Amino acid sequence: MLTPSQLVTFSWCRHLVALEQAVARGERAAPGRADPERDLFARRGREHEARVLERLRAEGRQVAEVMVAGEGADALERGAALTREAMRSGVDVIAQARFFDGRWAGAADFLWRRDHRTSALGDFSYEPADAKLARHVKPATLLQLCAYAEQLASVQGVAPEHLHVVLGDGTTRSIPHASVAAFYRRVKAAFEASVAAGAGQTYPEPNDHCAVCHWSAECEAQRRRDDHLSLVADLRREQEARLRTAGVTTVEALARGPSPVRGLGPATLARLSAQARLQVAQRRSGRIQWELLPPEPARGLLALPAPTRGDVFFDMEADPLVTGGLEYLFGVVEETDGAPAYRAFWAHDRAAERRAFERFVDFVTVRLAAHPDMHVYHYGAYEPAALKRLMGVHGTRERELDAMLRGQVLVDLHRVVRHGVRVSQESYSIKMLEPLYREARTTVVAGGLGSVVAYEEWRESGETRRLEEIEAYNRDDCRSLVGLRDWLEERRADIERRDGPQARPVAVERAPSPAVLASESAEDEVTAALSAAGASEPQALLAHLVGWHRREAKPEWWMWFHRRSLGPDELVEDTEALSGLEYVGVAGKGSRSLVHEYRFDPQQEHRIGAGDKPDDPATGQGAGEVVSVDNTRGFIRLKRSAFSDKPHPRALIPAGPIETSAQRDALLRI
Repeated sequence: MLTPSQLVTFSWCRHLVALEQAVARGERAAPGRADPERDLFARRGREHEARVLERLRAEGRQVAEVMVAGEGADALERGAALTREAMRSGVDVIAQARFFDGRWAGAADFLWRRDHRTSALGDFSYEPADAKLARHVKPATLLQLCAYAEQLASVQGVAPEHLHVVLGDGTTRSIPHASVAAFYRRVKAAFEASVAAGAGQTYPEPNDHCAVCHWSAECEAQRRRDDHLSLVADLRREQEARLRTAGVTTVEALARGPSPVRGLGPATLARLSAQARLQVAQRRSGRIQWELLPPEPARGLLALPAPTRGDVFFDMEADPLVTGGLEYLFGVVEETDGAPAYRAFWAHDRAAERRAFERFVDFVTVRLAAHPDMHVYHYGAYEPAALKRLMGVHGTRERELDAMLRGQVLVDLHRVVRHGVRVSQESYSIKMLEPLYREARTTVVAGGLGSVVAYEEWRESGETRRLEEIEAYNRDDCRSLVGLRDWLEERRADIERRDGPQARPVAVERAPSPAVLASESAEDEVTAALSAAGASEPQALLAHLVGWHRREAKPEWWMWFHRRSLGPDELVEDTEALSGLEYVGVAGKGSRSLVHEYRFDPQQEHRIGAGDKPDDPATGQGAGEVVSVDNTRGFIRLKRSAFSDKPHPRALIPAGPIETSAQRDALLRI
């Protein structure tokens, strides 16, 4: 018997399928492992599904629940028969719909009746829906829904037009079935072929599912015995595959500095080999080691602004299991004359989340007024992404956050580390770096998932102790940022002792340009008039529309500036950009233009196509018009002015948002 869950498991990890098949055959026992995080996520998922069902009932939908006792083929047959009976009755919703065709079995959270499409059932049909806690639809969910859709089509004679996902915030995403059916058929065919051939030889290649897999300890132990290449920090799967093809199969072998590897540039190969060499050195010495990377202007250690008394160190805690997700703690350590002081902005519901966000932004804004040269230090991309999302969700503190972003007030210490030093750890998470500058942690809560479990336990029990433990963990995170910043400053001083004084990043103007200020002033005037007391409903609607184009363009501009800050190696991982370009030569001539050809790695994923006018991230200006792209051989041609003196691009990124000044002016005139 096969199930959609097994299909999803196969898409994650073929080795996990082999392990579970061995358990099913009685050849081995599943590992016993307490997993409070996994249990908690499963329980909250069931509760979310129950809330969706209650909401459907409250809306007056006629609901049929398929309840079947027992296990085995007989129970599966009874469940499938009850589902077919419910479908023929034409009820609005069928909960826990069961399918079984003798080989494939599954249970969809819901089937929703659709009256716009006839089927073998009559002048209606059904479409599958699943309830998921996530904020976004994931490929695994689509695989499951496609499996239900296939079984559903065999019963009602027509395939569903849409697949539906009720997300954690209660919103429903509907995806055209036809847009993902080929993806499903491909994965399913590979899965069935694998099952038919037997497990064969599989290997525990690491993947995102490892974090919640109960076999992870066993798999990691095997990778360590084998000195697997995945142990090298920041080595990507495609790089590993190319190294293996070249006969480099262990960390030790990579550390010895292999000869050229096809598909890996000399700089990339040298970086990976140096990382492996440091890790091997740590194994032998038992001590964490580091080395300085060659300094680059405004990157790495040279991107560190000068420390000031106004600096703050910022870390957030979030709970994805609250409906729609909740940013429940904004933690800050601020520099004072004495010891660093900690502040906590708590939020236990959506309204409080808005207030906490506003209080944090106001705190930074006031501090900026007193210390214009201050910065907010964080580690990784989560904090700025969360602030941007909260600004959009709650529609507040837009200009204050814009000023912080425009003035580069937020400083990501992760990027400073990655471009400034090489460390002998297997990961560049901040907790793996802490042995460089602090003693081991002693807090009760030990990690991000642990804080989620602790917060959920507080939600159930109301024990203040759990919040105190979370706050202690967050305070420790913020203080760790202080220690890391200071350690990085010492490394920057090492560079200056060796190479002489180094320039600090140039201060960036936080105030918007006069043109932006004039536009915002005009929008404020119109919005105030439309929102005045006694305004009609159409006027209130128009008030919300003012500035829509500007707000809509913000995420695109944020991404554009973010891509400009990335190096060529980082842009390789961006699925919309194209990096690693090598100039080949002139491939054609026009009356006033030249067509230039560039070579790139054909295995790189990107979205640059013929007719596009991408930008060069090094200059922030247009790189030319794409004439053609050969993704099989790895060549791209750009048409540029014959009189252009711009340097040839090493990378291409999507251009910024479409110009909408005419639309914004028209909206203001209305």
